[in-house]
Amino acid sequence: MIVVTVADVMSALHASYDDGQSGEKFLRELCEVDLLVLDEIGIQRETKNEQVVLHQIVDRRTASMRSVGMLTNLNYEVMKTLLGERVMDRMVMNGGRWVNFNWESWRPNVSHSRVVK
Repeated sequence: MIVVTVADVMSALHASYDDGQSGEKFLRELCEVDLLVLDEIGIQRETKNEQVVLHQIVDRRTASMRSVGMLTNLNYEVMKTLLGERVMDRMVMNGGRWVNFNWESWRPNVSHSRVVK
């Protein structure tokens, strides 16, 4: 299982391009893990490249019957505009579900005094 933000996916891909690689190895790793959860959907730059990359990931995972989850604060219609109808269609095929969690943010309850050593 991998949980990763979309920003981290894009950063890793850009770093691989900077190293003269295609990013294919990284994409393959994301597509071969049993469960992939993409977090923070909607805070990316919303470029065409990001949309293409997310489409590739979702398309490859659904073609190989591997689960992919997406975490976001956006509603379904905004996600469809952001990611495209093809991605959202693939997310709900084969029994996929759109689930809304509408509780308040827990972040204000988290202690800000924690120190990581």
